[in-house]
Amino acid sequence: MTDDKRQDFILRISQANPSAMVVVVYDIFEEYSRELLAADPMSEDFKDLIWNCRCCIRELIESLDMKYELARNFYEIYRFVDRQLITAGVRRETEGLARSFKLITALRDAYAEAAKSDTSAPVMKNTDVVYAGMTYGRNDINTGSIAAGSNRGFLV
Repeated sequence: MTDDKRQDFILRISQANPSAMVVVVYDIFEEYSRELLAADPMSEDFKDLIWNCRCCIRELIESLDMKYELARNFYEIYRFVDRQLITAGVRRETEGLARSFKLITALRDAYAEAAKSDTSAPVMKNTDVVYAGMTYGRNDINTGSIAAGSNRGFLV
């Protein structure tokens, strides 16, 4: 994952409410899965990418509220994808991964649509509000913070 992508995910996480946080985890999984499908199965990167994808799946499993039937269905899909990742890591091949990743993409799209109606507050409190596009550098857009270091840390 590139540093720019990583920074984008960090920004999204710092501003996300609970539903948007799950969508971010789906997006991180999608980024790692794209890299995994393009990686050489005999490389060390392949093994690391499988680990990263499995970490995302575990995070999605932990976010489920199992008192709902739908959560139990999601759990089965996540476990299926996790088993596919384990098999791919042992066999050092990507056969079957693309199909199982499509399941996750479909769930992500459905969850992103449902998350649009979530108006709860961001999970992370006391973070700076970030704005972009106000100033431009020679080669990119500069981002800044309204508070820029004030009101950081714990409030008592």
